[in-house]
Amino acid sequence: MILSNQKVMVCNCGGTMAIDGPKLAKACGAAGGCEVATSLCRSETETIAVAMREAKDQNLSLLIACTQETPVFDMIAEELDCPAPATVNIRERAGWSDESKDSTAKIAALIMQTGDAHRPSRSLALNSDGRCLIYADAGRSNGGAEAAMRLGAKLNGQLGVTIMLANPTDDLFPSRDCGIITTGKIKSARGHFTHFELIIDQFGSALPSSRDSLQFEPRADNVETGCDILIDLTGNTPLFTGWEKRDGYFRAAGDDIGALAAIEIEAAQMIGEFEKPIYVRYDENLCAHSRNKISGCSRCLDICPAGAIQSLGDHVAIDPAICGGCGLCGAVCPSGAAQTAYPPADQLISGIANLLGHYQDAGGKAPSLLLHDDSYGAEMIETIARFGRGMPANLLPVSMHAMGRAGHDLMVAAIALGYQQVFVLLNPAKDIENAPLADQVTLAKAMLAGVKADADNRIVLIDAADPDVVAETLYNSRCKSSTKPAPFSPIGAPRSMTRLAMRGLANANASAGVVIALPAGSPYGRVDIDTDNCTVCLSCVSACPAGALQDNPDAPQLLFREDACLQCGICAATCPEKVITLVPQFNLADSAMAAELVIEDTPFECTSCGKPFGSSKSIERVIDKLADHSMFQQSARTDMLKMCEDCRVEAMFEQNDKVMDLADRPKPRTTDDYLN
Repeated sequence: MILSNQKVMVCNCGGTMAIDGPKLAKACGAAGGCEVATSLCRSETETIAVAMREAKDQNLSLLIACTQETPVFDMIAEELDCPAPATVNIRERAGWSDESKDSTAKIAALIMQTGDAHRPSRSLALNSDGRCLIYADAGRSNGGAEAAMRLGAKLNGQLGVTIMLANPTDDLFPSRDCGIITTGKIKSARGHFTHFELIIDQFGSALPSSRDSLQFEPRADNVETGCDILIDLTGNTPLFTGWEKRDGYFRAAGDDIGALAAIEIEAAQMIGEFEKPIYVRYDENLCAHSRNKISGCSRCLDICPAGAIQSLGDHVAIDPAICGGCGLCGAVCPSGAAQTAYPPADQLISGIANLLGHYQDAGGKAPSLLLHDDSYGAEMIETIARFGRGMPANLLPVSMHAMGRAGHDLMVAAIALGYQQVFVLLNPAKDIENAPLADQVTLAKAMLAGVKADADNRIVLIDAADPDVVAETLYNSRCKSSTKPAPFSPIGAPRSMTRLAMRGLANANASAGVVIALPAGSPYGRVDIDTDNCTVCLSCVSACPAGALQDNPDAPQLLFREDACLQCGICAATCPEKVITLVPQFNLADSAMAAELVIEDTPFECTSCGKPFGSSKSIERVIDKLADHSMFQQSARTDMLKMCEDCRVEAMFEQNDKVMDLADRPKPRTTDDYLN
């Protein structure tokens, strides 16, 4: 069938999917109908060839609804000198299901979604010279010394291999085929693929005169070196936190044949030039990490499993070469300083919205959303489709690079767009990454409850490893209560999109509440200021990284804008009077987007020249605190505190209390002084 500038070919995979061609064409809006093939990858390859030629002649793109046989289609395209076709998976995600006959709208939505435009993501250029260090511990039974020798022999020639053995024993025999052999213990390691930096103790190279056992040159400590690829077979504690996400760092037990074979295949290809996606876009101007050496928000630092984020004073730094793209920082960052860029948050939500629109245009009802990653989640979906019930007909799957980005903003936005439920499929082996998502669900449910949009099973986390359990959860975790959607245009930062979604849901569901109480630690809220004891010193204004606390340049006033407050706590820590407390909440009122007056005071005028230079409360507070100080027992000294900075300097020099007087400078001693 023809869709816009795209020619689409649909196959029922040997009759294993119940696809009604006319209904599918109608659902997709294809006027010419849809002919469903049975075996495009085998007996009907000539049909593929004809379609490729026609698409090329008619300047159309070709889409084949099958991803399993992509190599076959690419081979045919190469033989015909035609562009390789795009593919989409309708089989595991829709067709292979107990509800296959009811999945027409879902199949149509998946096909039409392929035509949506996507912004290209930025990438980081990395160059590997193939310097490979294989690290093993000969003193351990499974320390991998022999495995390191065998692996080094296989990789040597493809890569520049160096084997480093900790605790070498006398039964190690030299080999000329496995690369350079050394001994040493890694004291510290940092860096990333193409640029690992190591400090090694007890380092020494193997002597070329080694005969029946390895002999090493005199050992040296604190030896600095580097490599592009690091293979750790010691079985000791990993050299990096979140090591699974550290590109170029491999780890396996010395007796794990399967893991060693996988490392060999992958490491052998890690030489040359590479493009790594930049997973996070960071703007330090929005960061609320610290101000004036007072710590504030540290959510990204606390949550990053790869150690890619470091504190640099008032803001943090994210190393794109180390970042593994888990997305957790983008999910928890309250200000939007750290935003997921692979894909961007607005593009991800736009894709979710477009998929829903295609599904509803095709006649689909009661849609639910399944968020999953493109590794574990995709494998789980395929397993359920092949050996179980498959996916429900109304469950629309959206693949993400990593599940960490499935934050409260994404969940709230999906419900506002019109999804009845949101399922989040997690990898149970990634406990560290999964734990923060439970807090995100709690926050999302509290926000939805405040606008009458929450109900049992509205948001469901699935972390089961059994495909049957996952399938039963998808089919049986029904949400009996429906909510009215409030579609919106996903434009801007995650914080602004969340506010649009929440206000829309509140209006659509006639929510009477304006202020929604949220759990402690939420990134939304206001500050409660004890106005009786506040001196309007305005130290909190200069400390606030988000501009939520503001001043008036023409009068001693403290203003507060609630929608800008990140609940970082820097203001409370900065306040000298300790009169500020944080109140986590979500305010739906329009007034939350405007600066409101919290407290004001009369200007304090200089007693000498009459110029206003501070607030009355702050000056009176300073005088009161210094009343018992020994230097301010004289009234003249206290009166100086009531003067502006210029008059105060003049008054200090006019006083005759010899505070500024110094003794005569002693004369320098000379040689004559000692001789005489």
